[in-house]
Amino acid sequence: MKKKFSPKEILVPTIVLLVIGVVAAALLGGTNMLTKEKIASIDEKAKSDAMQTVMPDAKSFGETVEVDEKTEYSPALDADGNIIGYAFTFTENGYGGDIKVMTGVKTDGSILKVEVLSADNETPGLGQNVKKVNFLDRFMNKTGILTVTKNAPSSDNEIQAVTSATISSSAVTRAVNAATEYFENNLKNSETGGNVNG
Repeated sequence: MKKKFSPKEILVPTIVLLVIGVVAAALLGGTNMLTKEKIASIDEKAKSDAMQTVMPDAKSFGETVEVDEKTEYSPALDADGNIIGYAFTFTENGYGGDIKVMTGVKTDGSILKVEVLSADNETPGLGQNVKKVNFLDRFMNKTGILTVTKNAPSSDNEIQAVTSATISSSAVTRAVNAATEYFENNLKNSETGGNVNG
């Protein structure tokens, strides 16, 4: 014989579960609100530090221009507000996911410095080595379109890939090329050398 449950026996557990769900959702929402601002602040500081790294002579930076969801740049300014270069951020597909790269481009179109902002999905000990200085320094003072080689470079436009990480190295190189190309095609003859304040 089946036991019949009274309305009270059904209602009480249902209300308890509902209250637990509402409280859990409220706690998650509250935690998100508390941490969202902090995370945004940390991200902004990291971005600011990277901009100063790729354009070390800049005294300040102009307003960031968002070209699309994977592309943005900020003019680097001297003490008088003159543009001395740009800090570009491009995101490219690597071996395991997106690689976000910041490139400092001087007003003559040459590369000053490169920083990898994110390569978290690349293989540790291999692809993540694209974040290391000894790889990133290979881009310094280069101009034009760069290509990746597994061997020692035979020409000035070649970048030697990180050992066993050609795909990750190529992603960084594509991001750097995108920065110099964008500068050449859109900024070289417009604002370069001018004053960002007019």
